[in-house]
Amino acid sequence: MDEKRKGSDELDLDLCLKTPTQDEPINKIPTLKEAMNNELKYGQVDPNVDLKKLKRIMSNRLSAQRSRIKKIEYTAELEKKVKDLQDTIAWAGSEIENMKDNKKKLLMENDMLQAQLDSVTAKSNLHTVQTEELKLELKRLKELAKAREIERQSFNFYESESTAEIDIDQYLNFDAMDFYPPMNDDM
Repeated sequence: MDEKRKGSDELDLDLCLKTPTQDEPINKIPTLKEAMNNELKYGQVDPNVDLKKLKRIMSNRLSAQRSRIKKIEYTAELEKKVKDLQDTIAWAGSEIENMKDNKKKLLMENDMLQAQLDSVTAKSNLHTVQTEELKLELKRLKELAKAREIERQSFNFYESESTAEIDIDQYLNFDAMDFYPPMNDDM
């Protein structure tokens, strides 16, 4: 029987007999040999009990204890993961709110810039139309001035050429857009 005990003593099971709670630190777990010796010394075991049966009982107890410890460690690990994920969710929630606020600000800025662009485009289009109108008016006035010059030359062919030529541009006021030619009384 001593030989059988030696073979079983080689198994080092690092477990403790008491299952720790989540708050208690996990202590060193006794080996199967230590657990059997403690049971024989301090337990309520009949000294004539079969050692093979006692070894199996102690092995089952230690295995159950390892399982309970593993379950506690797994639960603690899951609780830690839950806490980490809750922290991540809280951080991400605030980050999402910040991004939504930033998006609203950017959309408002985009609308404001679009309105400014529309205003500048409208002014540019207005200036383009006004420029075209001024060019047409200038062309009409030059033609009118040529026609008057021709009329004046036909009526005043006896007069000398000392009469100064009328400068059309002096009568044009582009700022006020007043394009009326001067009125001559001699017509």
